[in-house]
Amino acid sequence: MKPFAVLLASALLATLPLAAQTPVDPKSPIPGYPDGRGPKGPVVVKIVSPTADEVIPWPATVEGQPAPKGARVEVKVTVENFETFKDEATGRGQHVQLVLDGRALPDWFQTDKPWIFPALAKGTHTLLAFVQRPWEEAIRESGAFAAVTFHVAEKNGKPAFDMAQPAVSVGGPRGKFKKADAAKIFFDVYVTGCKVGPATDPEACQIVYRLNQDPQQILTAWAPAIWENVPVGKHTFVAALYKGEKRIESPYALVQGAFEVVDDPAPATTTTPAAPAAPAG
Repeated sequence: MKPFAVLLASALLATLPLAAQTPVDPKSPIPGYPDGRGPKGPVVVKIVSPTADEVIPWPATVEGQPAPKGARVEVKVTVENFETFKDEATGRGQHVQLVLDGRALPDWFQTDKPWIFPALAKGTHTLLAFVQRPWEEAIRESGAFAAVTFHVAEKNGKPAFDMAQPAVSVGGPRGKFKKADAAKIFFDVYVTGCKVGPATDPEACQIVYRLNQDPQQILTAWAPAIWENVPVGKHTFVAALYKGEKRIESPYALVQGAFEVVDDPAPATTTTPAAPAAPAG
């Protein structure tokens, strides 16, 4: 597969300010997406439930019914100074992005209602929450990210998420994209536990990613990249945090993701109805 044309973060710095300069009401950088709204002040995201180290009980077995396959878990999140909305014309909008055990979930617009996991498996789970613009760009403020590690029925020894340790979380891309929307696809991650900078800074980390089997790319600024003209098909990517040429060995410093580009639907053809038969003479 031929390498994709990639516009790295350095070309976006003029239009994508860093955390201390979150743009207010930004225009969408990608056609077909609604513009951003706000924020109205410092953005704060909190996971109200489940709570840290909480153990969700396993449901009881009901006689005559199949054994439970999982436990019901309600997720409640509060967001301050950031409006979530869904544009009915495009189906896109500002939202909360949940990531469960490294898997990004669909956009969450109605945060006044709980997000329900109807049957979550036994063991330890880590849930992340942050907010994104309609084009899947994260708000890069320290308060705009929350994490919680909890358990269903039992603890299985998986490490808890530590905000002090370097970690990278994928916000997008995910799901399916129409071919017309694949001219520009945002690749964005949320980084915690280290500042992103050049390898010449001994205290900085770098974001290293690879799309499919293309050569790896390095981001030395915390900003999105744009993948251009992504072809139809299924695609995978991996992202990790490095210091110089060495990958950071941390439980959450490596993530993977996948998405798909599908053909645009063929335009409907208009069939001219046949003329009625002439009446018999």
